[in-house]
Amino acid sequence: MQLVLDLDGGRAFRPRDGRRPPRYFFALLPDAEAKSRIDRLARDLRARLRASGELRGPDKYHVTLRGIAAPDGPFGQSIAMARTVADAIRKTSFAVMFNQAASFGAAPNYAFSLTTGADLLAANGLSTTLLDALRHAGLKVDGSSFQPHVTLFYDRRRREPLALPPLSWQVREFVLIESIDNRKYVILGTWPLA
Repeated sequence: MQLVLDLDGGRAFRPRDGRRPPRYFFALLPDAEAKSRIDRLARDLRARLRASGELRGPDKYHVTLRGIAAPDGPFGQSIAMARTVADAIRKTSFAVMFNQAASFGAAPNYAFSLTTGADLLAANGLSTTLLDALRHAGLKVDGSSFQPHVTLFYDRRRREPLALPPLSWQVREFVLIESIDNRKYVILGTWPLA
C-alpha cells in the first residue's frame, strides 16, 4: 500500500478518531537474513529476561536515521520535500554491527534495543547528511543526536546492558517510512546506496 500525497495541500497533521498522528522517518532496514537473526535473538532475550512486552517483529526492525517533525500545515508538502532531499543523497553501501542490548527511554515503556559499542561511521555520516539536507530544505527534524539501535520490544523494567555476539548486515539502501498509529509501517520510498 502506498500513501497518495496531495501536494496542493495534503492532509493536515492531526490525529483521526483519537488515534496518534502518523510519524515519518528515514531508516535502515535489515535484510531478510538479518531480520530472521534479530527476531530469533529478540525471542531468546525476551524469554531469558522474562520481559512482559510484545516483540516488535520482523516487519518493524529498523535503525532510525532521522525523523521528520510535524509541520505547521499539511504533511504532503514536507514528505515531497523529504523525497527530493533523499533523491540527492549519494553514499556508498556499508555494514552495521550490533553487539549489545540495552534499555532506552522512560518508565513505563522502556525500549529494549540492540546497540553497539562500535563507532558506525558510515551510518553516522548518512544520518548527519540527512539532518543537514533536511534542515537546509526548511524541514523540521526530530532530535539532533543519532544513536544507532534496533528496538526489539518494550518493557516495564529498565534492563542492565548485555554484551552479545556481533550481529551485522550490509546496508544497501535507506527508506522513508510512515508509521501509522505505531502499528503499521508503510515504505514511501527507497534509495539505493552505491
